[in-house]
Amino acid sequence: MSAAGSKALFSGENTALVEKYKKEFYQEVESILSDVFPKKIMELDKLYRSDQLALSRQSEVREAAKNSLRDVIKPNEVATPPPAKRKRNDVSVANGDEGAKNIGKVHCNPIVGDLIATLKPEIRELIEYCNKIKMWIQLLIPKIEDGNNFGVSIQEETISEVSTFCEFAKSAFDDMSRYFVTRGKVSSKIVKYPYLSDYVKYLTESDEKQFLHVRVCVNELKMIYCCMFDIINKNLEKIKTTQEPDEYQSVLNQHRPSLTIGLNNLQHLVFY
Repeated sequence: MSAAGSKALFSGENTALVEKYKKEFYQEVESILSDVFPKKIMELDKLYRSDQLALSRQSEVREAAKNSLRDVIKPNEVATPPPAKRKRNDVSVANGDEGAKNIGKVHCNPIVGDLIATLKPEIRELIEYCNKIKMWIQLLIPKIEDGNNFGVSIQEETISEVSTFCEFAKSAFDDMSRYFVTRGKVSSKIVKYPYLSDYVKYLTESDEKQFLHVRVCVNELKMIYCCMFDIINKNLEKIKTTQEPDEYQSVLNQHRPSLTIGLNNLQHLVFY
């Protein structure tokens, strides 16, 4: 890059625009930490303890799984193995397989489906917050210099912790999609072999497992919010005060009491 291009890139006007954006972004993240995180922890804790995720619903989930096969396996109907395979001729191919015409629809489990629909936006939101917090800390890292890097090491360690939480959320998001793929494969086997009760049992167990997985995931999200809040609150001064403008320091100090108060409000939560 030429000297003229470098000068244009770091001109006072461009720098002022970036600094303005950074200041607004800092305030947004501080608001998320002080206001949004405590609310999310309370909301997830309420959901985890609600009847919607009560362990007593396991039998209800199993019943819903069996009911999802109502068009494939009729009540009081004894499924029998198909007759021995015969060579397909041109007439049978033209008319279509008789069994294919009578294939019923395998429905989704409404209980598990509703829970996944509730959880996915929470996971997506957590991923967005993690990315913002990582960027916030990254922007607070001072320019590279020789000497004391203790504050920088704490910043980098915090970024690493937040990244771990973010990866868990992404993995949980992928698990939701894999559940439907797995259930679809099992359902296709049930349609093809309705007389094999093991496939029906597997489908029932899969739905129950996913229900428990969603329940655990809600608790994990709650703990992630609380852990991020606690880690940042305990290391707030070291994260923020390495090298920062006085103007931004005054903004951060305004949110410090909110973070402390928010943490005090979370002390009664029990994670298990």
